[in-house]
Amino acid sequence: MSDTPITPPEDDDLLAAEMALGLLEGEDRAAARARLMQDRDFARRVADWQERFVAMTDDIAPVAPPAKLRRALMARLFPARQVPLLQRLWLWQGVSVAALATVAFLALPMLREPPMQPPAEVYATRMAAEDSALELLAVMDMSRGDIALRRVSGDAPAGRVLELWAILPDRAPISLGVLPEGEVNRVALPADLAPEAAQITLAITDEPPGGAPGGVPTGEVMAAGAVGEL
Repeated sequence: MSDTPITPPEDDDLLAAEMALGLLEGEDRAAARARLMQDRDFARRVADWQERFVAMTDDIAPVAPPAKLRRALMARLFPARQVPLLQRLWLWQGVSVAALATVAFLALPMLREPPMQPPAEVYATRMAAEDSALELLAVMDMSRGDIALRRVSGDAPAGRVLELWAILPDRAPISLGVLPEGEVNRVALPADLAPEAAQITLAITDEPPGGAPGGVPTGEVMAAGAVGEL
């Protein structure tokens, strides 16, 4: 018989909620981040809680700022070219998924051009880990079928590369490829993952040059985050 204690489901649910709110610290946070790569049920619980918290912003009414203020802000931030909505959202670095969702909800009426068709879902997450300097913001745009990643801080350890993974309930981690060097990158989202996009947890591990051998993660979890719908 194993000596490993069995964690009651309600304790796991509470831990997942604390993880989604960013309340865990130190070793507890590091351990929870590691579980995201190994425990599909725990990853699903964290994703479920993030969706619940993001839904709290649904009743917030949009407020349009003065046109002069918007023009001045856009000219200062993006002087050389037109910048799509998703890139403009990178201004809000370091905020929680729920806060990012609130910002996007308020910003959409003033930033987007009139859509030619009903807008597709957009998901976002902040990827980080307590014991790692790496931090990224990720936006998953279902109309484009890709993930836009902006690196806020950190880098791969010497002699290693960063590999992006999609984690879904009841499935092994799915490699989305080695991340190129650079502050902003786009990574294609496999079409077969689109129906389950809302349940995805994105994670980054450090791997040997060329990527994880056999498509199985072998390195440390450098950053992770469950996506929430904007």
